[in-house]
This record gives sequence, C-alpha cells and structure tokens, in this order.
Amino acid sequence: MNDHLYLEQLKLEEEARGLTIQRFHKDHLKGTLEETFSETFLGSHLVKNYLMPFTKGIQGWLEEANSGRAGRKNIAAKHLSSVDPALAAFLMLKAIINKVPIFHQGQPCSFTSLALYGAGLIHDELRLREFDAEHPKWSQRVHGDFNKRELTREKREEYMQQVFAKAEMDWSVWTKTELVHIGTALLDIFRATTGDIEVTTTGSGKAMRTVVLPSEALTQIVEQNASHCEALFTTYFPTVIEPLDWTPENLSKGGYHSHHVSPYPLVKGSKKNYRLTLKRLAQEGRIDRVLQSVNALQRSRWSVNVRVLDAIEYVYAMNVPCGKLPRADNKKPDPAPAALEGLEPDHPKVKEYRTYCFKIHEHNRRVIGKRVMAARAFQVARRMSKYETIYFPHDLDSRGRAYPRPSGFHPQGPDYVKGLLLFAKGKPLTQTGVRWLAIHGANCWGADKLPMDEREDWGHAHLDLARRVARNPRENLEWTKADNPCQFLAWCFDWAEAHAGPYPEHHVCKLHVDLDATCSGLQHFSAMLRDAVGGFHVNMTPNNVRQDVYGAVAKEALLLMQNDTNSAEVIETKNAEGQVAHSYRLADLAGAWVNFGVTRSITKRPVMVKPYSGTRASCGQYVAEAVDEALEDGVVMPWPSKEMWTFKMYGADMVWKAIPKVVVAADGAMQWLRKVSSLVGKSQPTERRVEWTTPLGFPVHQYKFDTKSRQIKTFFDGKIFKPSITEDLDKLDPRQMGSSIPPSFVHSLDGCHLQATVSRAVDEGITDFAAVHDSFGVHACDVERFAVIIREAFVEMYETHDVLSEFYETALPMISEELREEIPPIPARGTLDLRGILQNPFFFS
Repeated sequence: MNDHLYLEQLKLEEEARGLTIQRFHKDHLKGTLEETFSETFLGSHLVKNYLMPFTKGIQGWLEEANSGRAGRKNIAAKHLSSVDPALAAFLMLKAIINKVPIFHQGQPCSFTSLALYGAGLIHDELRLREFDAEHPKWSQRVHGDFNKRELTREKREEYMQQVFAKAEMDWSVWTKTELVHIGTALLDIFRATTGDIEVTTTGSGKAMRTVVLPSEALTQIVEQNASHCEALFTTYFPTVIEPLDWTPENLSKGGYHSHHVSPYPLVKGSKKNYRLTLKRLAQEGRIDRVLQSVNALQRSRWSVNVRVLDAIEYVYAMNVPCGKLPRADNKKPDPAPAALEGLEPDHPKVKEYRTYCFKIHEHNRRVIGKRVMAARAFQVARRMSKYETIYFPHDLDSRGRAYPRPSGFHPQGPDYVKGLLLFAKGKPLTQTGVRWLAIHGANCWGADKLPMDEREDWGHAHLDLARRVARNPRENLEWTKADNPCQFLAWCFDWAEAHAGPYPEHHVCKLHVDLDATCSGLQHFSAMLRDAVGGFHVNMTPNNVRQDVYGAVAKEALLLMQNDTNSAEVIETKNAEGQVAHSYRLADLAGAWVNFGVTRSITKRPVMVKPYSGTRASCGQYVAEAVDEALEDGVVMPWPSKEMWTFKMYGADMVWKAIPKVVVAADGAMQWLRKVSSLVGKSQPTERRVEWTTPLGFPVHQYKFDTKSRQIKTFFDGKIFKPSITEDLDKLDPRQMGSSIPPSFVHSLDGCHLQATVSRAVDEGITDFAAVHDSFGVHACDVERFAVIIREAFVEMYETHDVLSEFYETALPMISEELREEIPPIPARGTLDLRGILQNPFFFS
C-alpha cells in the first residue's frame, strides 16, 4: 500500500469526523454556546438569527407563567424555571435544526418526537452537569472515553445510565409526560417568537399524525446561507485506498481505516442477535458469495470526470434545464374541485385532495434540499478529483441490498452524479466494446426502446453530434436534451475520442456501460411463479422484439377509456348541501383522456411500485405527477383547469384497473405473502419476526411491532393541544407485517441477484462494477460476457430454489397450530421456461 495515500486516507477520515460528528463533552459540558453551535448543522449565522430572540421568548413566557396571571403554574413552567433560558433555547434549537427537514430530503418530523427529543437534550444536559459537579475526575474519564469511541447519542445515553447506576444516582428524573409538556411549550414559544416552523396534520385514521415543517422564510434563509453550512459535506467521504474487506472477523467495523470514522456493521440497523447469526454463517462459509460481492463493489476503482463536472457546474449555475438537475421552480396544486365544497374534513375525497396538496408542498420544499444536495455533490467531486483512484465503501440493508456508505456523491446517485464518475483504469474497447458503447449512447439519449442493432446504429449515426458537443459543451447544449444528459455528455467525450483515429476498438475507455432490468420486481414474481404472461411482458421469453410492460398497461388503460367514450352516463357531483357542484358526461372525460394520450410515462411508476405493494392512492399520486409533467412540457390543457383533479383521478382509476390485466401473477404472490406474514403476526412467535434466507444464504429478519398511543393534554399556540405519545410494544402488528413483507421479499431477491451476478463476474476476472439494485454496469469491453452472466445468475437462482416454498417452510413453525388452517395454498406455477431468459436480449439491456 502506498504510504502517502494511506496517510492521506487517515487525514480524510479525520476531516470527515470534524465536519459531521459533534464531540459530546463540548456539546454538553465544556463548550460555550458559540463553540458548540459552530459544529452543528447551520452554524453561527443561525445562532445570530434565532438564539437571542428565542431566549427572550422563553424568558418572557416564564415571567408570565410565574406571575400568577396565567393561572396555576403548568408542568413545563415548573421544570423550565430551573433551566438557564439560553441553554433551553440552544438545545431546543439544536433539536429543531437536526430533526425538521430544513435542508435535506426526508419525511416530515413528528411533532411529538421533536418535543421529546428537544426536552430530552435538556434533561440529559442537566443530569450530566450534576454528575460533572459531583464526580469531576470520573466525568473527565468518561468524556475521554467518549472521544476515543465516538459513540452515538443513544449509545452515550446507555453508557451514562450505567455510570449513574454505579454512582447510585437516578438518570431519569423527568417522566415522558413531563418531557412532552416541556418540549411542546418550547416549540410553541419558538413558533410564536419566529414564525419559522409550521405545524400541520397529515394522513388519517391510524396513519394520522401531527408534523413540524419549516416555514418558507426558514428554507429561504437556509438556501441563502447554504455555502456557509459546514455540515453540508457528507458524513463519509470516498476512500483513496481500498476499503477494508468484510470478513468473518470484520462484520462490525466497516471499510474505513481509522477510529475517526464511527464503526458500522455490514447490515445497517441490525440487532445484536442477528449480527451473531450473521457471524456464525460467515465463519461456516455459508455467505462467502455475499461477502465476495460486497467487497468487489467497494473495491471497484473510480475517478472523477472533470470535463463533465466543469460543464454540469456551468449549466447548474446558469439554471439551464438539464434532466434531473434540480431547479428552483415551484409547483402549484390544482384548484379544489367544486364538489369538495362543504364536505366534512374526513371525507375520503377531501382527504385525497389534501394529500395531493401536501405532496405538492413537499415537492416545493424538496427543491431547495435537492439544490443543496447537488451543490454538495459538486463540492465533494471537485475535492476528490485530485486523486487518480477513489473507492466507495458499501454496506447492506436488512434485505441484502448493497449501498455505498458515502452519501450524495456515489455510483448510485442521480444522472448528474453518475455522469461525474469514470472507472479509474481504462480498458481498450475491442469490437464488442465499440458496439456496446454505441448502444450506451442511445440508451442515455432516450433511444433505449429500439432494437439492439438500431441502438448501435443510432450511436454511429450521431457521431457528429458527439463531436459538436465535445468541442464546447458550454456553448453547444444539445446534450442537455437527452434523457440522461450528464451521462450522455460523458459519452460524447468518449465517443468522439474513440473516433479521432482510424481504430476506435483500440481506444482506452473508462466509461461504465449499464444494463437495466425490465421492471425488476415483475421479473422476480414472474420467475418464482413461472408466469408466462408476465414473463412475456418483461422480456423473459425468447423474443427479438422488445416488450414494454408500461406500454402494455397504457394500451389496456386506453381501451378502458375508449369503452367509456360510448357511455351515456352523466356524472353529477354534489356539495354538502346537496346542490350540484359540477356535472359532466363520462364520455367527454374519457374522450379527453383519449385525446391526451395514455403514454408509458403515465403508467410507468404505478406499474413499477405494484410489486412493492403499491396502492391505489400511490397510483393516483403518480398519475397526477405524470400529467403535470406533460403539461409542463407544453401539452395542451385537456380539461377545465378547475376540474383537473377530476381528470387525473379518472385516469388513475383506469390505470389501476389495467395493471392486473398485464401483471397477472404478482397480485397472487403478494396476497399470499401478506396472508402468511399476517398470520405470523397474529401468532406472536417467540422470535417476534418473519425470517427467510435468500438463495445465496443471506438471512433476512423482518418485524413490525404494534404501538400504543396515549394523548397528553397540554397547550400549544394558546390552544389546548393533545399530542400523542407512541410506544412500541413487544407485540407484532399483523397488518403492518402483511403490508411490509411483500416489498421486502422482492427487494431481498433483487439484492441476491446482484450479489450472484457480481460474484460470478469476479470469478471470470471482471473487477470494476457500477451497481444500482436493478441496473448493473461494467467496462464496455466486458458487457458482452457480463450480459450472459446476469442471465445465468438469475436462471440459476430460480432453477435451484423455490423461494415461496422456502419462505413457507421458515414461516410455518412461527404460525400457531390454530391458525395454520388459514394458510392459503402456495400460488400454482405457470408454464414459463426460465431458459428463455438466456435468449432474450432485452431482459437486461
């Protein structure tokens, strides 16, 4: 190993820690407010904006509460009176910044969890200060230990509870109810003082929850100051030397080389008992191919494509439309249909429209987060561009899917990140590599529905385009019109260079050429049930004509709509007073859709999520988004703007009805998995989980626990407020078990297919891989053989394993005797010959 690079790697790991891990003793005991907050997410400028106003707000609130004018002193005031208002303001502000999705993508923050988290920080701070005062030398040793081990907050709290027990001190002095009161009061004060958080309710029934969102003013502040935020850098950088291998002896440390990076296990979020099981399997050699594949992924050698980076940064700065590169454009929701006027808030149609509006709001909020993520990716890429070779350490999720540990900048990123990455070591194209590089250009442009020979011809026919773009991509922006513009730009550079001389097959190419599955989830369901109909639509039968499952569903939906154009039905929607709010002929609505056109873009996302327990609600959301995208691209408004929501939901109904006509077996398999998993939940086995083993021996443990909720009556924004406290019970939730297992089962199988493919390829000498679950990439010269390996690995998986029967065998002992008679029979297999996959060029293409 190069000593210089090793020292450079240690330096990078130390820098990563300095950017993202807050030292515990500075945060909670020793640091001043300014020193501590300089290491948090938003830095000193947010301290200046919020700390003093928030502190004064708490002081005023306490004066009012303690004056006697506010009536009996409430629970929050009783406890906060003994806390320095500045300290309470700082810690709650830290909680808000960390938990509310201000500058990152993510789910809205639960109000109750935020109240508990912020009040918990105050509680822990007071307890630690008391310990520090009573046991200064002991405290010093504890803080030194924290520095060496870099424990998470949860682990630190567990550690300190043990220390307090040894010191015969109580750790918890505030109850959970008191914590909710304190947190609620502080959130109330923060909102009243600044106006920069919003509290709203989402969902319905058991799924209803109160969430906290950033105000528009707060997101604008963050956007304006994003360049000053230290924590915009990823927690984990790529490495400049090979990551440490995952071995039976190293399943809990990770791929990094020093103590500066917090250790992490091979399977993220795994429990101790699971990790012991995994270690035993590794020691017995039963997951060798799993480990081999993950190690191969993280040993793949990468470098930064600086020419592409220069061009992308330019179009990003100029706000040029460029594929998925984020822009600061906000969407507006459709007006509420007149039929909703006067209806109760919990009416299904009202809730559906409210969810739609909430999604629009979320999209607008995420635009800012996406811009920050893009800027961060460019910053890290620029930083890593000085190294000839970089690597991306990987780990697995609970289903066995592989993910790069660095965030934001990695091979599984969006197009504008993938286009920045080249393999570090090039290979001569060879004749087959020239063919596959030409096909790659067509795929990136959007000509990926053509037959393979025509894609190859497309690449050769557009050599002049590649040359024009490569000469000056800032002035010639033709590349930005591609489906995957940044990867297409990288192709233009390479394709032009390959043809600069007389022998393109001699050109040394570093591009990764990717092969994508045809709706991976449906391929797996069709394979396990030998479904000939579904298998035909996802290119699993011998065929030289590419089948398009999304297009097939689009045709079925269009047929349903065309049938409705002959309908004489008149639909009237009435408001709460019984008055007709709107009336229209069903034939006119169907005709508008026929004229609008049901394209594969309308049906793609609903079909893609169907194997992962997609719902009618998600189908409606995806169809609405696809219609909006078409309108943004200039398609004429097909229906009166005030009733566009009605138009979209009719289209969603037809798509939802069309899917089962094409996707035949998936429904049956999902229903069977739901039922069996639900029966395990009802049985409450000792293991408290559903478990199965993938064809490569990787163990999957899945569990969803029931919860208990109770309300606490308190005050927020001057009104009675009843936040719910939710606690996990030691009891499985049959409903959640049933809904969560089908997507997890399929994810475990596509993770297994990737592992099997990479393992086979390594055995044949292929060393560099670009992998995104159902999209596998290698050097252009390796694609011809790699395409066969992908198919052989898939066929072997399902010829040697009956995955549903194996699932049944592991689930049966966990189902109680009295419930076993409710187990439905395993769905019957069809007539699909898996060997047909080997003869279909479009299975992965």
